[in-house]
Formats: sequence, C-alpha cells, structure tokens
Amino acid sequence: MNKVASEVIANLLNEFHIAIKKNDADLATELFERCKLSFDNMEEDQNVLVYFSLLEERYRMMMYDTKGEELPKNKKYKKEQMDHIRKTNDMIDYYFHFYEAMYESYKKNYERAISLFKIAEKQLSKIPDEIEVAEFYSKVASMYMSIHQSVVSLGYINEAIGIYKRHDDYKRRLVSSLVVLATNYMHIGRFDDAERQLFKAIDIARELNDEFFEAMQFHNMSIVYSAANRSQDCLNALKRAIREESWRKSEYHIRSIYMLAKEYFKIGQKDTAIYYSKKGMEVLKEKENKIYEAKINIIYNLYTARDTSKSIDKCRNNIRYLENRNDLDGAYELSLIISRYYEKERDYKEALEFAHKAIDIEHRMKNLEGS
Repeated sequence: MNKVASEVIANLLNEFHIAIKKNDADLATELFERCKLSFDNMEEDQNVLVYFSLLEERYRMMMYDTKGEELPKNKKYKKEQMDHIRKTNDMIDYYFHFYEAMYESYKKNYERAISLFKIAEKQLSKIPDEIEVAEFYSKVASMYMSIHQSVVSLGYINEAIGIYKRHDDYKRRLVSSLVVLATNYMHIGRFDDAERQLFKAIDIARELNDEFFEAMQFHNMSIVYSAANRSQDCLNALKRAIREESWRKSEYHIRSIYMLAKEYFKIGQKDTAIYYSKKGMEVLKEKENKIYEAKINIIYNLYTARDTSKSIDKCRNNIRYLENRNDLDGAYELSLIISRYYEKERDYKEALEFAHKAIDIEHRMKNLEGS
C-alpha cells in the first residue's frame, strides 16, 4: 500500500487546528479520530507527528473548556521529545512553548507558565494569523487574571477582544475573552462593568444556541454577584446553570454546587447550605476533585462548628492544601471568608490570622514572575 504524503496529513491537521480554535467540539472530535487513523498510512515525518502531539494537548484542554471533560493526569512530553521539538521550525517552536505554557497554567504552575509565555511571545511576530495572536493574548490574560495581576491581564485581553470582534466565526472565543475581562473587573471592584460584559457573553451564547455554553456564562455571572454581595442574584444565576442537564453531567457541576453551599451559608440559610455541601460530597464520590473537596470542607466546618476551636485547625489544614496545590485564588478568597466569619463571631485573634493569610497570598500572587 502506498504511503500518504505527509503534506496531506498536515492539511488535515490544519482543519483540526481550526476546529479547535473555533471551539467546535463535535467537529474537532471527528477530525481528531480521522487524524489518528491517518498516521497508519503516512510517510515518516517527525514534524507532523510533533504538530499533532501539540494539537492533541490543545484539543484536550479545549474539551475541558467547552465540555468539562477531565484533563490528562500527566504531561505528554518526554525529555528527548522536547529536545527534538526545539530543533524544528519557528512555528512549531512557538506552538510548543505556547501549548506548554497553557498546560502549566491549567496546572497552576504559574511561574513556569509565565516563563514559557514570555518565550512564546518573543516568537509571536513569526505567526502570520491574527486569530492565533488573539488566542495567545487571551490565554496569557486568563493566566494573569487567575493570579489577580489585573493590570497586565486587561492589557492582553483587550487586544484579544479587538481581534475577535473583527471575525464573526470566532464568537465562542470572544465570549471566553469577555469572561476574562469581566473577572478582571470583578477583581478590581468594577462589578457593574463585569456584569455588563457577562450579559454580552450570555447573549452570544444564546445566539449560538449552545445550552451548555449558556449555562457556563450563568455560572460565571454567579461568581460576580457573589463578590458584589448580591446573594439572591447569585443563587438565581446558579440555579439557571444547574438546570441544564449537560452542565450537571460535566466536571464543572461541582463548582456550582460549591457556590450554592457557600452562598447559602453566607446568608444564614444553614439547612439549605448543609444540603448542598452534602450533595457536593456525593458528586465528588463519582468525580473526584480534591480542590473542591477542600473548599467544601472549609465552608462546612467553618459554618457548622459550635465554636472556633472545632473549626480552625480544619480551616488551616485545607487552606494549606489549596496553597500547596497552587490554588492561590481559592485560598485567598476563602481566607477572607474565614476571617470575616471569625470577626463576626468576635474571635478576633483568629480573624486577624486569616486576614494576614489573605494579605500574604495576595502579595504572592501579584509578585509572581517567570523563573
């Protein structure tokens, strides 16, 4: 049997790439399977295999973003593969550093991610596709958003939004960028601006007729409402998200359950909050997520303990766990919640301890740099 020219397979990979960039999960899955089958009859070309391996990692992350599917547990690249990739052409070299940076960012290894993004940015001028440039800007902005470096994040995300607005075929990417913009506004206290951006995101999701994507935007809106102390609006948005069956079946469902428990505790509806806490633990038995297990344990022990002595060690241990897993944003938010609750209970020493913890975490986030 004659071997298929590698250029033919590379063209198929380009179609796969475009489907990923458009967040078209169904088409991307179809092309992914076609690409895998094609390699059996392809003439040997290591660069095409490298390109595919990079695209496969991006595909897995796209499926996590759009469908809530689980991320790979381990990194794909061995040292010898990495050495080869660095010797390939400029574009593959850019893609390699960019995709590796994305992976490290998803894994919350932020210093490593920053370093890799900086390397990729130096090579960005070699990328002729402005959509690919927008993708870079949006991913870097999302990473800086996660560590509350809002000024840096806003600079990148506004560049991305400017590009996506010129391309009607990339509305999903525009929505994702609007969410990053809104989250940055939330972090700096511009809650009305954040809400406006998310209403735009919801409108586009409805225009796309994607119920899962729409549910995701309502969940995002709930986070802004919670931060703005608009608890009833927060709860309404969460209930709208979990009404969607595909959302309930996804890896994201636990986030909404956690938010419901947290918000009901916050407004003093303890019985309902306990119900959602226990529901969350049931969900975690089927879909393990240690970070959200720690978060639910914190709020449950904080609000249900009869006195501070019965909750403080559990809160300390779970905050420490979040820090060790580099979930600095979560550790920061929950340290503030713990501090405010203890202050309300007149446990001022403990309140001060967690206030200092929140300040320390915020300082660490805002001073993260590439290593």
